[in-house]
Amino acid sequence: MLFFGIPESDKPNLYVLGIAWDGSSSFRRGSREAPKVIREATTDELYNSFTEDLIDLKEVWRYRDLGDVYGGSFNDIVGKVSELLSRYYRGEVFLFLGGDHSITYASIKALREVSNSDFGLIYFDAHPDLYPQYGGDKYSHACTVRRLVEEGLIKGDEVIEVGIRAPTKEQVEFARKAGIRMISTSEARLNPHIKPGFTKAYISIDLDVLDPAFAPGVGNPEPGGLSVRELIDIIKNLELDVIAFDIVEFTPKYDYKGITAFAASKIIREVLGLIARMKHYV
Repeated sequence: MLFFGIPESDKPNLYVLGIAWDGSSSFRRGSREAPKVIREATTDELYNSFTEDLIDLKEVWRYRDLGDVYGGSFNDIVGKVSELLSRYYRGEVFLFLGGDHSITYASIKALREVSNSDFGLIYFDAHPDLYPQYGGDKYSHACTVRRLVEEGLIKGDEVIEVGIRAPTKEQVEFARKAGIRMISTSEARLNPHIKPGFTKAYISIDLDVLDPAFAPGVGNPEPGGLSVRELIDIIKNLELDVIAFDIVEFTPKYDYKGITAFAASKIIREVLGLIARMKHYV
């Protein structure tokens, strides 16, 4: 069984949606192949259903897998994600499997359309993704946070970027003006306790926030990153009501012996434990 033995259900409290898009990847492409591989890495043949804090996920969650979204253009992707969420979203938690980091724009835009609640963004990434455009593309994965803020889908002062270690002066200046909080890799290592100024959040996890030693199979590897242990400790210390989360930028053909896939699986398990605890499911 997939997803750590969590039962499938027609009345889920967790939806899974793969967004197989890497059309804006700027270095290594292939993250469109990631959703299937991440699913396989969550097998209960390897993992039991307990988090590190002994939350039994199969007692808490019931899931429905909506399969994968494909598109010939980014507009296709945005439209299809919005259509699916308008059909299925009734307040359940969503897990989005990317795809490159531009898929976070599609998922957050769709959530804004179907949700009546405000939420902030915790954005784990080596890169700020604040370019005004990249390679002539305003919706490149290198522009995701800037598009979200400039289009009013997320307030700048409700964005926290964690693990940043490849910014530019221009991106840092935009973050300062927009009120975006940027936490470097070194700062995150020293203090795993992030204190947001908001209570509800979308969590986006670009696997290149990890050092390539722990995640070699990513689109834009950046040495000097967090370890899996450090990232999980940061996640476990969050005090937030998480409405949705994603895992992005996993590029299977550059992985080595499943290292990145299993890191993604471990992270998903612990985020599901965090959400269960904060929603008082346990």
